[in-house]
Amino acid sequence: MPSMHIQGREIPYTLRQSQRAKRISIRHKPGQGFELVYPRSQSAAAALDFFREKQRWVLKTWEKAGAKVQPARVYGDAAELPYLGGGITLRLADDGDDAYYTFEGDQLKIVLPRRYHADQGLLRQVVESFYRQQAKRYLPPRLAALARQHGFAYKALRIKNQKTRWGSCSAKGNINLNLRLMMAPPAAIDYVILHELCHTRELNHGAAFWAQVARCCPGYQHWIDWFKANGARLTL
Repeated sequence: MPSMHIQGREIPYTLRQSQRAKRISIRHKPGQGFELVYPRSQSAAAALDFFREKQRWVLKTWEKAGAKVQPARVYGDAAELPYLGGGITLRLADDGDDAYYTFEGDQLKIVLPRRYHADQGLLRQVVESFYRQQAKRYLPPRLAALARQHGFAYKALRIKNQKTRWGSCSAKGNINLNLRLMMAPPAAIDYVILHELCHTRELNHGAAFWAQVARCCPGYQHWIDWFKANGARLTL
């Protein structure tokens, strides 16, 4: 994602041309950055100039949002982790020379030499491996089921650990889904999947796209609001 240097800060932004827009506008997207929307009568360069003109507001909004950012997750014995809308408990055990995990019930057990029990980097890698494995088991069949149910076709699925996107869809119909979706409730995951499937027909966020989302997921606005309120907590 591109960024603009403003008073010592790197402020991320995206650019989007809109046929419906009548003027350039800036929208803050919590946890992501700013979206610059400009009409067809304007240019991307003009949108960036507008962004610079509004840098005082941009910086104030960015810093205010930063105060709400969740502190870095600490991994240790008895730490709680979000999983499918609920919680699981992390347990550390001392055994062997390698780091591995087991998952049973609501317990994620990481086994590794005691000297590494405070190694946050290593623990994070193991926890990420757990979520990635769960995502590989859960997301492909769920994507396939929802595509069949609503008559969509897609090319391929990739599972990634993206910082700013829960999902994306390319012009070729390739879908990316964030492994951290495994922290969200199943209905929230379904919304993201359906959102990306709708992009296989409408590769934009116009009226036709949102009408299609509404048909497939009537309560979609609830989940948009849910991600705005809770997305910052779904971190590794």
